[in-house]
Amino acid sequence: MSTPEITMMRAWPTATLAVWAAARDAHRCAPDDVLHTLHDFAQAHELDGVDESGDALAVLDAVAGNAHLAVRLPAPGDAQGLPPDPITDAAMAAGEVLLIDPRPRTAAGPVDALALIARGTPERCRWTLLRSRTPIAVDRLSADLPLGDLEYQLREAVSEAAQIIAGLSGMRSSSPADLRDALAAMTQARRVDLPPHDNPRVDRVLASAAQIDAIVALAGTSSIGVTGVQHDLADDRFRALTALTRTARTAAINTCIVDYRR
Repeated sequence: MSTPEITMMRAWPTATLAVWAAARDAHRCAPDDVLHTLHDFAQAHELDGVDESGDALAVLDAVAGNAHLAVRLPAPGDAQGLPPDPITDAAMAAGEVLLIDPRPRTAAGPVDALALIARGTPERCRWTLLRSRTPIAVDRLSADLPLGDLEYQLREAVSEAAQIIAGLSGMRSSSPADLRDALAAMTQARRVDLPPHDNPRVDRVLASAAQIDAIVALAGTSSIGVTGVQHDLADDRFRALTALTRTARTAAINTCIVDYRR
């Protein structure tokens, strides 16, 4: 009997929740809009928290009325400022985490933060709410570079990624139309859906990050015939491009959250 295929949930559920929750708190969208967005990721949601548990409504309650919200997208070798802590290990495994400063809105400075992490499938998403053992400055943005500088770097990176992938001979085994369709589908799967907002640079940064991630993913698929040697030659640069998209995506999401909460 064949093993059933496991379908993965769409990318960036935690980052998406963070920005939609911030928009709800700023009265830029309704709570039902946030719930609808969550259901785009999974049919059912469960919260397993330090002080509470429940369904999608409990997930929304966990991110309501806090002093600060911030997203981190850590990876091995790039903890994005997260301290040595069990929540960092969990965030690394998931690839993203929503940090919550549970104090009143006027609070500032490091705090034993809450960390919300999502894992699941399109059928069911489990949200885990952990508390850090080390104080974290949730109110500090994770990128030292301004968003404008990151946007410029991404524009350069899109061109570079396209040149790298064009040099992989295995790509020539697929038709241009097939490659365009595959790239468009992969890019769409890596987009972060945003609520109404007033910062077009955030849109441009997220769109470029999704496109670069899709190019890197396309180069890594075995179906296009890229050999192991070819991929290894480009791997170091792809890693650098992926690190850039992670930094830029984090900065864009957190910028949007801060804009909403002013």
